[in-house]
Amino acid sequence: MDASSPLRATYTLRAEKLRSLTTCDTALSTSPQPAVIAICGSFNPIHNAHFKLYRAAKTALEAHGTYTVLGGFFSPVSDAYGKSGLKSAAQRVRIADDAVRDHAELNVDAWECLQPTYTRTLYVLQQLEMHVNAWYAQHEANAVAQLTAHGRRVRVVFVCGADLFSSFWRPGCWPLGLLKQLLDAFPLVVVYRDSEGEVRCAEDFERVCRTAPVLTETAADGTTAELNIGAYKFTFAQFEQPDSTSSTAVREVAAAMAKARSGDAAALDKLRGELASMVPANAVSSIEECYGGG
Repeated sequence: MDASSPLRATYTLRAEKLRSLTTCDTALSTSPQPAVIAICGSFNPIHNAHFKLYRAAKTALEAHGTYTVLGGFFSPVSDAYGKSGLKSAAQRVRIADDAVRDHAELNVDAWECLQPTYTRTLYVLQQLEMHVNAWYAQHEANAVAQLTAHGRRVRVVFVCGADLFSSFWRPGCWPLGLLKQLLDAFPLVVVYRDSEGEVRCAEDFERVCRTAPVLTETAADGTTAELNIGAYKFTFAQFEQPDSTSSTAVREVAAAMAKARSGDAAALDKLRGELASMVPANAVSSIEECYGGG
């Protein structure tokens, strides 16, 4: 990995955008829970809907005074994920860094990208929570001591789209043992953004649990594991306006730009406008360069 890469062999939490714990009331056990939002994915590439996931989740978490959100992180998968058409982690992180540059609260966490093998979401969340709390312990020891005195810590909240949440019921998609550990350890916000996913809100969740309340998995030795997902509570949120933007659609526009670049200036300008409507302004150039041969 060369020196110009946005990834480094030594991991460092990019904590400069996290809010100070002094903005929270850490002295009381009844005060809102300090939390950091984690959004995991391939980010191939990142786009506006990813930022809307954060905004919707933050709004839902803080709506009833239960949580205080200190910031958030995008965690792109490593190259070992092996998805067809996946750009390198270095490229995807560079684009994501461009995208979050002017955002006051969001940053990119590179721990997952640096792993030599594909890392399950549970372990990504565990590492992020450990690094976040270690950072606050180093920089705001008194506030952390107050939290610790009440058996509390800064919590990482896992945010996912309704389509990903619906995959919990897809046989073989999530190893039940790891899924149970994830649900036991981390709060989860499910964000519905358009027409994807069967579970859009608390009422949908209750309906699904009535028809398929227990998830089962049979191991190679014939033993059966079960998980009653209906026993867990989740926070549900929605985009303010539907948004069907996807990384696939962004890649398609970028690919069309590559073809138009050979001579159709008007078409290229139109496509560049489409791209600008789908991704953060600071990421347009790097996405065009990476995915559109610009």
